[in-house]
Amino acid sequence: MPYDPSPLSRDAAKTLCEIVRDLESGKAEYDSPRSAARVLRDLHELAEHLPQILVRTSAAVDRMARDRDDATSVSRVIGEAATTATNLADQLRQAHEAAQDVRGR
Repeated sequence: MPYDPSPLSRDAAKTLCEIVRDLESGKAEYDSPRSAARVLRDLHELAEHLPQILVRTSAAVDRMARDRDDATSVSRVIGEAATTATNLADQLRQAHEAAQDVRGR
């Protein structure tokens, strides 16, 4: 029997929130441009998976709530989010590539 993926997405969200908190508080900081480039690489990898997750989520909502009028509008909004996620993945790839060329002092 398939498992519910929501705990995994919750864990990923918690991890990203922790990174933001630690960077904002000064508990964490990048030690080199290469370190920042690695984070951009990892964020790109995460973003690459978002469109597929969103498309599958949209299909699941549609399947589970097919008889509800709002299921179609929810699926449309999720589809728009998938398009935005694709654009984000492209931008993060470009940012990672650019950051790889930056040298430290």
